[in-house]
Amino acid sequence: MEINKSLIWVRDKSFMIALFFGLISALILLIIKFQASISYHPDISGSEGSTIVPIQLLVSGSPIYLDPEDAPFRLSQYAPIYSTIVATFCKVVGWSALEVHKIYLASRLWSNIFVLSTVGLAGLFLNRVTKKPFIAIIAALYIFHVLSFWLLTTSRPDSLLILLTTVFIFFCYNALKEDGNPFWFYAAIFIAVTAFFVKQSGAILAISVGVYWILKREWKTLVSLTAFGILIMGFYLAILPINTIELFFTNIIGGVANSASWEWFYDWTFQHWLLQFAPLIIANVIVSGYIVYHKYSNFLLFLTLCCFLSFVFSTSTAFKIGAGVGYYQDYLLLAVIQVTLFIAHPANAYRFDQSLLKMGASFYMVLAFLHCTLFVFMKYKSVIHSNFERNYIDERNVSEYLYKEKNLKPKEWVYICGGNQMEGYFLNHFLVNNALIPFPDLVYLADLNGTFSFDKFKSMVRRKDIKYVISLKGIVPVNILNVDFTNTLKYSSTVGPYDIYEADK
Repeated sequence: MEINKSLIWVRDKSFMIALFFGLISALILLIIKFQASISYHPDISGSEGSTIVPIQLLVSGSPIYLDPEDAPFRLSQYAPIYSTIVATFCKVVGWSALEVHKIYLASRLWSNIFVLSTVGLAGLFLNRVTKKPFIAIIAALYIFHVLSFWLLTTSRPDSLLILLTTVFIFFCYNALKEDGNPFWFYAAIFIAVTAFFVKQSGAILAISVGVYWILKREWKTLVSLTAFGILIMGFYLAILPINTIELFFTNIIGGVANSASWEWFYDWTFQHWLLQFAPLIIANVIVSGYIVYHKYSNFLLFLTLCCFLSFVFSTSTAFKIGAGVGYYQDYLLLAVIQVTLFIAHPANAYRFDQSLLKMGASFYMVLAFLHCTLFVFMKYKSVIHSNFERNYIDERNVSEYLYKEKNLKPKEWVYICGGNQMEGYFLNHFLVNNALIPFPDLVYLADLNGTFSFDKFKSMVRRKDIKYVISLKGIVPVNILNVDFTNTLKYSSTVGPYDIYEADK
């Protein structure tokens, strides 16, 4: 009898149990993310340096986009809006480009603000549409756990992109609801173009609008929105720090033009990441088919189209070497919103009123909350307790030695040989205006794929134009392009754990 009562209580309170677990695990996630964000670890989100360097350059008044085939051989693969926002903040509070940890803190702070804003806006939007705050809160908590699980929304433009995606959906809803105003689509296009200037994958938002109006055969609306989008793009090209249009597109397109690989996709996306959200993906596919077959509201049809295009785009780009699971973040955000609206739709109330289905959904949510939190804790445990502050101090001392003792000047290039434990990572930031090949992984892939030619780097080595080369103490200097440094360098000095070599002219 008592067991039956307990089961009945669990059945009746299953959503409340899921909500309780979600709130507790979200709080734990916030604490973990805060500790990781204030740490001195140089990369808590994957290639964090490629986000930090453009911020530093903007703070110091230097251009972000240069010719990748010329010194300093720097590929800036992200569009500039995110960096501009963070750099403006740093200028306002008076942080210089060489206060590296403060730049890291600023980027991580703003990324967390954007993620939390995304979660809050998604919850408010779902509550407004469904009039069911309970469901809206659980969905918002699920979104927060998904975005935290994939780590790639911390100190990266992705955090702003998902916020703009949420705003985009909100504006499109205002345009497509029964008493909606089509002029909201102009606001949606403005957000879509803005998203592109945050990260290239944001282009899928504008493409979704275009495909929708093509399917509707509303050619006048399509032309009008396209013209407005081109106008907004011209506006951004005129005001953003892009240097020149040619260099801007060379960097943001050439910087990600890597070859495709099934092995890369399997290892970095499918095996360890994407399968863990298979239930959500399956639910999205089933719900999408049902919405299309029964021709639900215009907005749900549009949202289904967005999910489909986003999934296709994410999958096609995830095969690219260097890509990661982050390309699916927008898709999963859209999928959660779509599935939630479908479940809460008045026409489906009787379908989802079954106790067994409620218990199953609640059980899945509890497992998802628990899994995401444990995963993030295990990933960030070493980050929180690492001693990268020692690396930070050592590498700052090296940069101060070069600037103060060696009188390092602009256009005097320094190549940093990285170590296996991220040694030298901070040096690319402390020497941000002098560092040669600050993103060696990007240059390696670009050279491997023949996207760019780095013959000028080889010529610099032969002509002994690289002023300094820094390597770990006792380690022979090498470079990412395997150009032989032999007979071009002479030992100069040792600062802390680093040997400094000078051009042997």
